[in-house]
Amino acid sequence: MISKVGAQAPALAVPDSLYATGEYTKAIAQYEKIQEPTARIWLQIARAYKGKGAKTAALNFYKKSLGLNDKQPIAATEYGRLLLTKSKFKEADSVFSILSTRYPTNAEYHYQWGRALKKTAVKDTLVLNKKVDNEKIDTSEKAFAKAVQLDSTHQKAMFELAKYHLGHKNYPEVEVICKKALESEPENIEIIGVLAQSYYYKGWWIEAIDLFNQLLDMGVDTLFVRNKLGRAYYEKRMYPEAIEAYEEVLAYDDEDWGTLITLARLYNFNREYNKAINYAIKALKYKNLPLDDVYFTLGRAYEFKKEFPKAMKHYQLAVKEDPYNFDALYAIAVAADNYYEDKEEVLKLYEKFVANFENVKRPPYLKRVADDRIVILKREIFEGQEKKE
Repeated sequence: MISKVGAQAPALAVPDSLYATGEYTKAIAQYEKIQEPTARIWLQIARAYKGKGAKTAALNFYKKSLGLNDKQPIAATEYGRLLLTKSKFKEADSVFSILSTRYPTNAEYHYQWGRALKKTAVKDTLVLNKKVDNEKIDTSEKAFAKAVQLDSTHQKAMFELAKYHLGHKNYPEVEVICKKALESEPENIEIIGVLAQSYYYKGWWIEAIDLFNQLLDMGVDTLFVRNKLGRAYYEKRMYPEAIEAYEEVLAYDDEDWGTLITLARLYNFNREYNKAINYAIKALKYKNLPLDDVYFTLGRAYEFKKEFPKAMKHYQLAVKEDPYNFDALYAIAVAADNYYEDKEEVLKLYEKFVANFENVKRPPYLKRVADDRIVILKREIFEGQEKKE
């Protein structure tokens, strides 16, 4: 007696050939002509629908195929991955849970299971080296960790696990995972990106700078990378480099007031005061209220240029926007100190500034500096009066 599969072999030659050459619609029509379709035929129809982007139809035929024969790991894997692309996470969870149980040493099944569990399971914290038993896998983190335990070079699972720990600020664990991943794939852009962020959020600016620059060298020139690189340079007071990075950020959106005001501050630090003024004025144009920080930065640029009346004007505008902007209040007194000949007027401004801290238990450093200046001014005023007499 000839088996059903053997009898169908000649009939499959034509649709298989059409499928292999990408003639998916014609292949489907030929497969559907076969009487008493088997699990393999349903599977080929599913693949053909998937090939032409008809994912819903493909899912239906994968399900039919597995209904006839559920011992098809390759078909089940394709089905599960397609479920994930359709955001059918519970169904994908079921598929990869079964596959992981049947094939407990398969790292890829655990990784795919973790992708499903990311959307369906409660969150948990798991370290890389903690042993995970299959019957206890109920979170994506455990599934990813199991995949890594089974295959210490599984880059996608390590990326997902590192990304999870990054989100939970478990920076030492992020670094262990990323460094392990980079041993087998030193140019994994996703892993380098996660490790760069870990260093960045820890405040390890030099390490972050090195990795963000490495990403740029690898062609990952994005707003995110430029922004983070600029901030890292800023924090290390590497102002020319920070300016270069933020100028690139501005190319993405030249009306972003945050970038504009950051550049204004950087140009102040770099003693390029005209550029600082230019960027601060642009920031004023695009920022919504309040504007005190922009006015303050503009005032600083004028003060550095020794244009004290303009500096005071903008500091006063900053205080008008925010009466509790103590930096601006102090700056008004300092600018007046450099400009006014009448030191009694200057003294009043310092005393006005200090009065804001009467009920503060631990007044800031600026208050102590102002107190010292008040003492000196009072002595100078007293000595000046004595000379007149």
